[in-house]
Amino acid sequence: MINKTTIADIASALDISAISVSRALSGKNGVGEELREKITLKAKEMGYKKSINKNTYKILVLHQRPLIQDNSNFTYMIQGIEHALQNMNISYHTEFVDKNNQDKMQLPFKLLKENNFNGLIFIGKFDDNYVGFLKDKIKNYIFYTGYSPSCDVDSVWFNYNNGGYKQCEYLIKKGHVDIGFLGRRSILFRNKEKVLGITSALEDYEIPIQSEFFTYIEENFEENFEASVMNLLKAKHRPSAIICQGDFIAVKLINLLYKKGIKVPEDISIISSGNTEMASLTMPPLTTLDLNIEYSCEIAVELLLKRINNPDKPCECITINSTLISRESVKNLTTFQHSR
Repeated sequence: MINKTTIADIASALDISAISVSRALSGKNGVGEELREKITLKAKEMGYKKSINKNTYKILVLHQRPLIQDNSNFTYMIQGIEHALQNMNISYHTEFVDKNNQDKMQLPFKLLKENNFNGLIFIGKFDDNYVGFLKDKIKNYIFYTGYSPSCDVDSVWFNYNNGGYKQCEYLIKKGHVDIGFLGRRSILFRNKEKVLGITSALEDYEIPIQSEFFTYIEENFEENFEASVMNLLKAKHRPSAIICQGDFIAVKLINLLYKKGIKVPEDISIISSGNTEMASLTMPPLTTLDLNIEYSCEIAVELLLKRINNPDKPCECITINSTLISRESVKNLTTFQHSR
């Protein structure tokens, strides 16, 4: 029979009350930080394993409002995380933390009131220093959509590499070989993964990569959007299809093309990512990628629970593949060619 270290054993080893040990290990107030750290180290040294019923978990969910054009699915991600926690009957608190509070290293309001959270979910990209600051308060945490290769942290991320490959292959099978990409330069890492998928598909199908068809919009988005796009389309040799970073950019592109008398998909095909509400309302409706947000939220919560139950496990990065939604914004060139 394996001996199990108890709170009483730790209290006896440190010659303090069991109540103090219990408060320290559960994150409750009433214990100084120095003593709390001492108790935590002793508990780990003695092999203490905290037994927690899932229904007693308490999770803090932090998010920061993004630019609309970055991801109009952001609200659905927050709702998805909340829904997953509710389905597991886990208590949680959701809070918005703006960049100013991060820069000032201000604790979230709820964390000022209590520090007995078992885990923390960051939705979106937070400042690395702020993440480190909160790690001292809540040991177990994960990134949901805020993945960064510079951080060794549990994370759930969308597989943009697979998405780019899937989009490009779809276009190739529709007869397109002159394929371009349009995205924001500030979303650099995500777009690097997307472009890697696109170029991998082109190489696999032995289609030349035409780098001049890959266009990046600078930070002053509204000012240079039209100029960037028209420079691409005015060229003698232009793409027959453009893969857009997301639905927002795709809708802006369709509107601009309409004003310039360029028809979608008759003159140029557009494919996007996100499957937001606007994707089905455009004229024509957008062929796009559904990110499987509901499922990704469930996986994020499950990954955090794994971390809480096994704090010393290796970090995991789980990527979720997207599903292609075929609509009317892509022209089938193979059918057109055969008809001739």
